[in-house]
Amino acid sequence: MMDLGIPQEVARGVVHGSWKKVMEATTPHAMIEEWEYFKNGFWGRNSKLIEYLDRECLEHKEKWACAYTNNIFHIGNTSTNRVESAHSTLKAWLNTSTGGVDTLFLSWHDSIGGQVIEIRKELETCRTKTFKGAYGPPYDVIRGSVSLYALELMFVEGKKTPSECDCVIGRTHGLPCSCRINSFKGAGDHFQITHLAPFWSTLDYANPHDARRFEDNDANDLQIYHELVAEVCRRGPSAVRAAKVALMSKLYPEEEGLREPRVSTKAKGRPPKRENARDPSWHEHAAARQGRRSTRRKTSTSDDTVLY
Repeated sequence: MMDLGIPQEVARGVVHGSWKKVMEATTPHAMIEEWEYFKNGFWGRNSKLIEYLDRECLEHKEKWACAYTNNIFHIGNTSTNRVESAHSTLKAWLNTSTGGVDTLFLSWHDSIGGQVIEIRKELETCRTKTFKGAYGPPYDVIRGSVSLYALELMFVEGKKTPSECDCVIGRTHGLPCSCRINSFKGAGDHFQITHLAPFWSTLDYANPHDARRFEDNDANDLQIYHELVAEVCRRGPSAVRAAKVALMSKLYPEEEGLREPRVSTKAKGRPPKRENARDPSWHEHAAARQGRRSTRRKTSTSDDTVLY
């Protein structure tokens, strides 16, 4: 905003101050009220600033204002940072701007392959690690099957009171909102995978052949369940046994007999009686043996004196 006669430090205060209230207004009506308050306040004296915001920002408010983006499924991506990060990663793989098409294709392929490996690694981490707040209903069934970040968002959302719930997280992230989480807690029910957007549990969420599996439709889910049961029965006793174990662990996790590991109170580290961390040298072993021999001689001489 240097062209408007506003120093950079002051402009930063505008963006993170009164203008931030305009950006984060939850409804279009509230956004208009905040904008009018902004214009009638201290910054309204700068006509160039008001004209600039009205022309460059408010003209495209549907693309950045929370009052409009809160109704779009964006999973937290509200800026171009992800695209810029992807460009930076690709440039790091290219290393040069004068390569041929074959070099560009191979580098691009390797870059995407590395990102896929990293995503799969993060998914495996979500299966093996557990978010501390995701114990008991309604998280038992989905724990270990969805992203840890999704569980963290649900845990924070569940701390809100019913009056504070605006159901925004359901539209923007495809996750249960506060009122729904508290409802499941009160009833002792458990969330299922179908209650969350497929983005949080699979890489292939956009495949049209699998999309019907994730629809939150009771009749459709029941039909798919019967089809799966029939397929398991056709595969034989081993498949039936494996499916039974999986269902029992999901429906009755408290009957698995697993307990929290016992925390050891002993501090790890070097033993207190050991003066150093290295093993004794040969000279130290020889000196110790010589000392033991001297002790035995003195003891033998003392005994002879007593006997005679």
